[in-house]
Amino acid sequence: MRKYILVIDDLPAIRGLIVSILTTQGYEVDIARNGMEGLKMAYEKQYDLIISDINMPVMDGKEFYTKLVERAPSMKQRVLFITGNDDRESFLFLNKAGVKYLSKPFKTTDLLKVVDGVDTI
Repeated sequence: MRKYILVIDDLPAIRGLIVSILTTQGYEVDIARNGMEGLKMAYEKQYDLIISDINMPVMDGKEFYTKLVERAPSMKQRVLFITGNDDRESFLFLNKAGVKYLSKPFKTTDLLKVVDGVDTI
């Protein structure tokens, strides 16, 4: 069964890389440039997985995740953060929320391992 994935990142190069990796593996991928766009899309369509950056303009990944889970608690374990941040605040958030994350730069195999491990909705 095909998996539907939403990629949220403000950097076109990162979005493009992730989309390229996922589409070549047969996944259906939508993109958003910030948390606000991503939240709107997540409210309108059901995704098997949402891959998000943490630091973005308009709405960052932390606020996106908090609002998403308030409205759709079932999505709590369906978010993967990809971050280049090594600041304490971000890691405290990730650990407290108990979400999956990969640090940039990430390996394609690590990304696909997480995506492959998510069940379709």
